[in-house]
Amino acid sequence: MVKRVFLCGIAGTGMSALAGLFRQRGFEVFGSDRRFYPPVDQLLKELDVTLFEGFDAAHIPADVDFCVIGNVISRGNPEAETILDRGLEYYSMAEALQRFFLHGKRSLVVAGSHGKTTTASFVAHLLDVAGLKPGFFIGGKPLNFAANHRLAAGEYFVSEGDEYETAFFDRSAKFFKYRPELLLITALEHDHVDFYPTAESYLRSFRDLVDQVPGRGRIIANGDYEMARQAVARAHTPVLFYGGAENDRRIVDLKPGRDGCGFTLESDEGRRRYHCPLPGAYNAWNVAAGIVLAQELGLEEAVVERALETFRGVERRLSAVGRLGKTVFLSDFAHHPTAIAQVLAALPHAYPGHRIVAVFDPRSWSLRRNFFQERLPQALSRADEIVINDIYEKEKIPPEQRLSLDALRSALEAMGRKVRIGADLESILGYLGTLDLEREQVVILLSNGDVRPFGDWLERLTSKGHLR
Repeated sequence: MVKRVFLCGIAGTGMSALAGLFRQRGFEVFGSDRRFYPPVDQLLKELDVTLFEGFDAAHIPADVDFCVIGNVISRGNPEAETILDRGLEYYSMAEALQRFFLHGKRSLVVAGSHGKTTTASFVAHLLDVAGLKPGFFIGGKPLNFAANHRLAAGEYFVSEGDEYETAFFDRSAKFFKYRPELLLITALEHDHVDFYPTAESYLRSFRDLVDQVPGRGRIIANGDYEMARQAVARAHTPVLFYGGAENDRRIVDLKPGRDGCGFTLESDEGRRRYHCPLPGAYNAWNVAAGIVLAQELGLEEAVVERALETFRGVERRLSAVGRLGKTVFLSDFAHHPTAIAQVLAALPHAYPGHRIVAVFDPRSWSLRRNFFQERLPQALSRADEIVINDIYEKEKIPPEQRLSLDALRSALEAMGRKVRIGADLESILGYLGTLDLEREQVVILLSNGDVRPFGDWLERLTSKGHLR
């Protein structure tokens, strides 16, 4: 008999991917959310999921086998209250992933503050090229696959390890449910300050994750970050560090260029030259983690080379939006000063001689507050001109906690940068339309919000068929 599952809060990236995994398993899937936006709405329709807009107890099928409650759902939600009152079996997203899809597989988790989506995508692609038929569950859209999720036909399952809270009934990090046998820790520094108010609390979460890895497993960590070293300091599992100097696997002879980044990976046993097809030196670190993993798994170098040659990256990571005249428009998910600095540093290599205009949209919990007030000017100063959108829902943030845009502008202007603050994205787009588009320049939108208006605006400015 076909089992029925109800997903409360189905429209998020993770929950919609979980719906896809259940459908691949043959489950009948029902789900609800406040509203549905592209591309998730179309994805769920293609999956033949029964959807309900809004939350109502009547949405839950009378004969449902179990429910999954997303972490956007809180007590008081009518569906959550009904699930509890009826005594229905329920799981968090992370619990459901482990119970129905990870159990019995070799769990390979990629965790960290930065780079984990790209690294997880490369690892999944690498194992796929090797013919190992991995399953995967990734927070972004890997461009080498049709979706961000897949059942495992082989023994490996690759998960992007999210350190954010699991659900209202489980305030621990999601990645604790994934029980890694193989753990990759990318760049690690204090993040998600709403959930981890101190650096110590953030570090403790990763230390606890490290304690889950069995002695027969492997941990591969970015040794350039002191917090990553601290996280594995008491590991009972073999650890390999990758990064610059003072690591087991060292990235040297870095050569960023228009078509990606060349680098040599060396160890005490030898050295080998590689080429990452993605722009930005930081992506050499992302793929290097996967290369070290491949070496530990005994994969042939020919497999690694083929995976690198064909790796396409992740949607919304230095993604091309279009071109008008000689001006290139890009978007990136960057929502932390480190990521912003790395992305902007990549542009002069990928687009030599181009002026850089950064459109900064502070939307994440941390960026909208003054937690990164001192770090943001230096990160954004890599652009020639910075256009700043007003803070998203700033009225919900006490003034003493709010990011000061005036202070940010003053700091950037003191560095000789041109700065403009817009009231909303529409006014910023109007300003961008006044730029000399025949000038060689890159306009990049840095936002973890909805970037569709950016692409729609470009289409409006060009006749059909001329957007390149």
